[in-house]
Amino acid sequence: MKRILGASYKRGVELAAAGCPLDYLDAMRDSAATFEPFWAEQLAGYAESCVYVLGPSLTGFVIGLRLGTHIRGGTEISKWNFVPPWPEHRVDWDYEPVDVIPRLALGGYRDLLDSWLPQVLNDHFLLKRGRPVAGLLCGFSNQSIPESGERHASGKVRLVDDKQNVVSLRIDLRIYRAAATRSRKNLQPRRTALLDKGGQSEADEFDV
Repeated sequence: MKRILGASYKRGVELAAAGCPLDYLDAMRDSAATFEPFWAEQLAGYAESCVYVLGPSLTGFVIGLRLGTHIRGGTEISKWNFVPPWPEHRVDWDYEPVDVIPRLALGGYRDLLDSWLPQVLNDHFLLKRGRPVAGLLCGFSNQSIPESGERHASGKVRLVDDKQNVVSLRIDLRIYRAAATRSRKNLQPRRTALLDKGGQSEADEFDV
């Protein structure tokens, strides 16, 4: 069934490119996606993915993801990477949501703060069929973003599981230019941080 559906969709794409109107193509694309070994999607709604400009040499990243698999025995993510909108950025993802997200905005992410997503991605926790995992990736880079005035940008997440299945996903990011700056030297990575982080952020107010 998977092979027939994939071939039909591929043929449909060729016909659409040739100018044939095919109203069913989008629906077939969504159906074909359900047969992928594992899948990823960007979270929508209040749990938006975004970039916080926190100073001349500090940028915060928040990415909301949901991962799932159709493999009976589950699968493990063997490696992943994020390609930011600005190639010079090198993001350290070893931070908690409270380190990056301003306190006044944390409410929109409250159901994701204790997610297993970092362990699934970084510690090879098993992703089980029928039990998708939603959560946040949070990090900082020491580079600033261009002063272009743009409010949106896009990057890409690429994931590979232990069976060499590959998923690539475009990530749309909203850019917030923080009203308060802060220093990265006061932040501790997740794996070395104390338990009582306090949940406070100096960038409690921000402009869109």
